[in-house]
Amino acid sequence: MKVQWCGLIITGFMAPLAVAAPNHMLELDTLLVSSPLSQSTANTALPVSILSGDELRMKASSTIGETLSSEPGITNQSFGPGVGQPVIRGQTGSRVHVLQNGLGNMDVSSLSPDHSNSTEPLWAERIEVLRGPATLLYGSGAIGGVVNVLDNRIPEKIADSLFSGAFEQRYNTVNEGKSTAFKIDGGKGAFAWHLDGLYRDSNNQNISDYAVSDTKDDGYLLNSNSRAKSGTAGFSIVGDKAFIGFSANHLENNYGVPPGDEPGEVRIDQKQNRYDMKAEIKEPLPFAEKIRIRLGYNDYQHTELEDGSAGTVFNNEGFVSRIELSQKPWAIFDHGVLGLQTNNSEFSAIGEEAVIPKSKIDSFGFFTVQDIHTQHLVYELGMRVEKQWIDPEGLSEKSHTPVSFSTSALWKVSDEDSIKLTFSRSERAPDIQELFSNGVHHATESYEIGNPDLKKEVSHNIELGFHIDHDLFQADINLYQNWVKDYINQTNSGQLFDLNTETFVSTCTGNCLPVFNAEQRDAEFQGFEAQVNIPILSTRYGYLDSELFADYVRGRFSDGGDIPRMPPLRYGAQLSWKNSRWMSSIRMTRAEEQDNPGDNETKTDGYWLLNMTANYHLNMAENSDIMLFAKANNLLDQDIRSSVSFLRDRAPEAGRGVEIGLRMTF
Repeated sequence: MKVQWCGLIITGFMAPLAVAAPNHMLELDTLLVSSPLSQSTANTALPVSILSGDELRMKASSTIGETLSSEPGITNQSFGPGVGQPVIRGQTGSRVHVLQNGLGNMDVSSLSPDHSNSTEPLWAERIEVLRGPATLLYGSGAIGGVVNVLDNRIPEKIADSLFSGAFEQRYNTVNEGKSTAFKIDGGKGAFAWHLDGLYRDSNNQNISDYAVSDTKDDGYLLNSNSRAKSGTAGFSIVGDKAFIGFSANHLENNYGVPPGDEPGEVRIDQKQNRYDMKAEIKEPLPFAEKIRIRLGYNDYQHTELEDGSAGTVFNNEGFVSRIELSQKPWAIFDHGVLGLQTNNSEFSAIGEEAVIPKSKIDSFGFFTVQDIHTQHLVYELGMRVEKQWIDPEGLSEKSHTPVSFSTSALWKVSDEDSIKLTFSRSERAPDIQELFSNGVHHATESYEIGNPDLKKEVSHNIELGFHIDHDLFQADINLYQNWVKDYINQTNSGQLFDLNTETFVSTCTGNCLPVFNAEQRDAEFQGFEAQVNIPILSTRYGYLDSELFADYVRGRFSDGGDIPRMPPLRYGAQLSWKNSRWMSSIRMTRAEEQDNPGDNETKTDGYWLLNMTANYHLNMAENSDIMLFAKANNLLDQDIRSSVSFLRDRAPEAGRGVEIGLRMTF
């Protein structure tokens, strides 16, 4: 039966072979939106990954981490299917900045792995992942990188028509998940407007085996169901030389934290109201190309529900502002940007698990990125100086001044080939939870202890990249090494906290939780990412391409020991068939076992992940299109335990499932 079922799927995915189409088409170079220097990806020295168009639509999921999980060097840190944080080169939390249209999301996702990111990938028009000098435009200490989710909630140009938009419907068999999303754009004259909405509902997720060996979950991950809804309204007034726009967004998200069906079952009820303003003036001064101003205000709250009753309420009311001035050529520089950014927030946690004190958090930053272009070389330089203050209620104020800089060079060996070299020195101030947490956190099943004496984290990073673009093959290879002084890590101490006696013990036969301490130790990271694309066949019916890929990161403390929750070595291959209407692919990924899990952490087995995708476009009218799509995930029904997940021993990844849907644009 399983063989017949898989055969039907494979037959459906290979059906595009029978449809006529033009030959291989030339792909134009992509403009990098996240950099205000108005550069294309081929002319910038920074490492960058971009998802857009049909590729983004096929990879889009309910979380940012899952959406990006097949990109080179990026894995998904899941906390059940309701949470998915991107892990870039082994880094996550505040070392990876997730942005919404260039501004921070202002939620509390970086405080704990069970806190969902409030950024919605289904609305994204493109997602850009930056590394190198451009990360300093958005904050210090992002040694992993910056993820910028771009949408059209504040239109920046005059609308093409009074009314246009898109509607999308999805259904996933792995959790009976249903997603409905729409967006509408339009305008007349100088006025442009935008509306979007989302509703998502899912049941408990299917898994290939038991979540925990001694449970009776019967192939389901209990307490993994979720429900979310969100909506946005925005408008702009657009002129020839300037525009100004505003948007308002409301989000509600309720999701379970596995495991379930036991005392103390935890759910998180998340609510957010966000308001944004964006403005731009072209050529405001003789030496300036443009000035961009962005303001954001966010009122965020989530409640951790234990057995249906409110436990702890997290609140974060934040305001962020930034101004960027793009310069005309000056001195030896061809382009440049100067900017200021402020962040102000009030954080509080109320309830029995209020492990972090109520605090005011303020920061001020100055940044600049400049570039120089010669006939065969491109240089980029960036610098950022920040000042951060954390004023906790009842405790002494802590302040830090991170200073970071970065430089990159791109050597155009030929029209097709280039070499990139990047060096950066980044400083990161410790987060509030790393400084002041102290108490039981049932969502993570741990007792967390911060350290108010933590110092700045200082990272020296070097990266060498090769880009090759020939008719016979295209390749991107990146090698990197990071040396981090005073690396901050939540380390499993080996101690236990007895919930019955409320004491710390070394052994326990009752109800106990592991104790995690915030510690600083020097650390090193080495790794690589490689992606090679080889065209195989080009006919009048379409073209067949292959892709080989691999990524790896090794994290160790300088004085001995492994850094916990590092991704394993991954490698694999993909075959893709494309023509003007059809696109289908089959992708096999091998993840090796992670046998360097860190002190008091568990190893994870290797696995094979077989995925397939297909989509077909129906042209209904001149400006109307319907895309039918299907994604088959984990076709081998492997029991996948992610080494980067805190719940790897209790919450495996999804089992075999198929997602089908349609997207209509008009």
